[in-house]
Amino acid sequence: MIILLSFLLSADTINFYVDPFICRTTIEIIDTVTQITKEEDIFYIEFNCGIPYHELSYATVDSQIITKAIIAFKLINLDYLDSLSDTLYRQFTIPSFSQAARQQMSFIIQFGLHIPEGNFRYKIDISSGAKRGCVEREIAIRKEDYKISDILVASDIVTDTIGNYLRKGNLRVVPHPSSQFSERHINLYIYYEIYDITPDSDKLSVIYKIENENGRIIRQVSRQIDKNFKSQAINLGFNIQGFDPGEYILRIEVCDPRTQITAKKEVSFKITKKIKEEISYEGLPYYDEIEYFLNPGDYKYYQGLPEEGKRVFLDRFWRTRDYYKISARFEYTNKHYSQGDKPGYKTDRGRIYIKYGEPDDRECSIIETGESRPCEFWQYYNGFRFIFIDVRGTNEYTLVWTNTRDERSQPSLYKYIPESLLEEIE
Repeated sequence: MIILLSFLLSADTINFYVDPFICRTTIEIIDTVTQITKEEDIFYIEFNCGIPYHELSYATVDSQIITKAIIAFKLINLDYLDSLSDTLYRQFTIPSFSQAARQQMSFIIQFGLHIPEGNFRYKIDISSGAKRGCVEREIAIRKEDYKISDILVASDIVTDTIGNYLRKGNLRVVPHPSSQFSERHINLYIYYEIYDITPDSDKLSVIYKIENENGRIIRQVSRQIDKNFKSQAINLGFNIQGFDPGEYILRIEVCDPRTQITAKKEVSFKITKKIKEEISYEGLPYYDEIEYFLNPGDYKYYQGLPEEGKRVFLDRFWRTRDYYKISARFEYTNKHYSQGDKPGYKTDRGRIYIKYGEPDDRECSIIETGESRPCEFWQYYNGFRFIFIDVRGTNEYTLVWTNTRDERSQPSLYKYIPESLLEEIE
């Protein structure tokens, strides 16, 4: 069964991040006439796209929440007016919307190609369902700028044991295209490559400096690197806990003491405020499903507000409630209480579960004698009690009796209550 989740976001624009990583490599060129083989430097440009999970459209397929994305890519050589284009197809799965929101999940799409020196323009279009997003920029590549590669900012670097497509050598490098780090990030990782090394017994001297937006150096680290190969990959992690929110620049300076050749590169990153301060629940699933938590008068007032008034109302509503807990209740009801085309949260059991949570005691009965029907009896420690009856024998449970003032009992259906529970309603 497929259920389209078109209510995820009202906006139809996909906002995503792109971080191109450029490195040097060497290819062998064989002249088939003279049978001469020569090596020539070329560049590899790797595009790392980061898409926050809530920017995409979803569907539920066989109890899995999936999203599909189409990535159309075009690279134009501005010097020779030729171009290259390709289209990628990706599918991702999330465990649940509440867990994805809590973890602030983001999907990484990585692809790349070999190119010569020159001036280029790239365009990346991403579509998911009816939603579209586009990033278009220009980039210049000069060999003299690449004694070392670009600096790839990553959220994690570990030894790769599964041959992941994010692999670099024997490492799994997880790009962080937004270069924005929040309180849930302990470390900032970087990956880069050094070229034109003359292997000998000396060492390369590397200095790392992190400057804040006022130009003040808040961290400086020096390293010595053995000169084992003509080109070497370097990875490093920095603990960023305690960094104040703001913009930062990481500068790298590599020096060969023997040749006195120095190469420099830098990259910027940002430390954001605490997650709780930066998260907006607007557009997330069930964001506007607030009827169960308001009395009829307040809900009628909300429905009569203009769009901007509703936005303000909802923002204030969720500031005083735990979105994650409530959205998890919605997901539970849709999984366990759906009836045909009716989602679980629109059923009687689903409504009560969302309003009050998991019952502290739940008793299920089978068919007894007379007119009694399958039944569920829910009790909460606060004293609330509910009796649901499968009146038609179709697994569609109706709320027949409750002792709460906010819900209605249906005396005409009391005859279906099993005798063992009749004393509850007396």
